[in-house]
Parts: sequence; C-alpha cells; structure tokens
Amino acid sequence: MNLSRPTRTTLILSLCLVVLAGTLGYQHHQLSQLSNSMAATADKESLDALLARLGKVDERLDTVDGKHLVTNEDFRSGQQALSNRIDAVQAYAKQATESTQELTRNAASSGELVVLKASVETLDSRIHELSKTQIKQPAAPSKPKAVARKPPPTPKPNTGVVIPQAPPFTVVGIEYRGGERFLSVAPPGSTQLNQIYLIRPGDAVAGTAWRLNALDGRSARFDVAGTPQTVTVAQ
Repeated sequence: MNLSRPTRTTLILSLCLVVLAGTLGYQHHQLSQLSNSMAATADKESLDALLARLGKVDERLDTVDGKHLVTNEDFRSGQQALSNRIDAVQAYAKQATESTQELTRNAASSGELVVLKASVETLDSRIHELSKTQIKQPAAPSKPKAVARKPPPTPKPNTGVVIPQAPPFTVVGIEYRGGERFLSVAPPGSTQLNQIYLIRPGDAVAGTAWRLNALDGRSARFDVAGTPQTVTVAQ
C-alpha cells in the first residue's frame, strides 16, 4: 500500500498545533501553581491574624491578672461599713417596732378609759333622770278644785310648769375644745366611741327635735318644739 507523503503545509500546521498544545499545557501548569500559592498565602495570613489576636488577648489577661482591682484592706473596710449599716438599720427597725407596740397599747388603754368613763356618766345621768322623774311625777296629776255655785273658770295655759322629758339620746358629758364647751351625746344605750359626737349651743341633736340653747358646768338647756327642757349633766 502506498501512503501519500505529507505536504509542507501539513507539516507546518502540525508543528503549530504541537506548539499551541505545549503553550496551553504550560499556562495551565502556571495557573495551577499560582492558585495554590494564593490559597496558601490566604490561609497563612488568616492564621497569622488569629495568632496575633490571641497574643493580644493573652497580654491583656496577663495585665489584668497582675493587677489587684481591689485591695484586701479596701475590701475589708467596705465589708465592715456595710455590716455597720445593716446593724444600724436592724436596730432602727427594732426601735420602730417597739414604739409602734407601745403606741398601740397606749391607744387601747385610752380607748378603754373613754368607754368606761362614758358608761359611768351614762349610768349616772340615767339615775339622776329617774330620780328627778319620780320626784316630780306626784305633782303632775293635780286638778283644779270645783267651786260650788260658780261657773268653772276658763282654763288658761299654764306656762310656768314644764313637765320634764327624758331625752331620746344619751348625754355622755361636757368636753372642752379650744376653750369652748361642747356636749357629747350618743344614741340611746350606746357607749361606742365611733357613735359619740359633739354639739354646741345652737346645734340640734340629729334625728330629734332637741336643740341645745345653753350649756353650763352641770346642766344643758334644750328647746324642744318651743318647750324648754333642762338635762343634768353628770360630772
């Protein structure tokens, strides 16, 4: 079999292809080395940066460890001052508690004394009123005597005799406030402090027609629908 001999053009083209292939292979090899070198350089820079940061952190830790932020004397002084303040606060709280208990006991004693006094004055007032009513009751039913052979006189209103009435409330006593006299009264049969209230001349007892006109050391004069009434006040 006879093969045709390559021409000059074919040889030149083959040579160019071989040179081009070699050039491409060389450039590919250079690019691979450059890429590997850049990757290694980047990793090294990152590692160096991390090592530098760790070194700075170690230096700061060594600096802080070598310094005492608070001395032992300052710490003990602060601890002692805090302990003294706690003791002072506890002592003040104990004193305040004792004072409160003492005030509570005194208030309770004063309240019991006032209630007892009101009860005694109420009983004394009732005794005086009952005695006064029993003394004046026999004179009340007096009738005019009939005169023989004379027409009966025209009855006239007797304004001189006043029939005493028991007040519809309890008279507790007389109290002085700012140099002025007040009459302390309460509902019938009641001696509770929250139900005792004060009235002065010119005031009316709540819920009644009794109005206080005058008040002296032993009696209270009222006006009851135009009729004067006097109530003895127990001392």
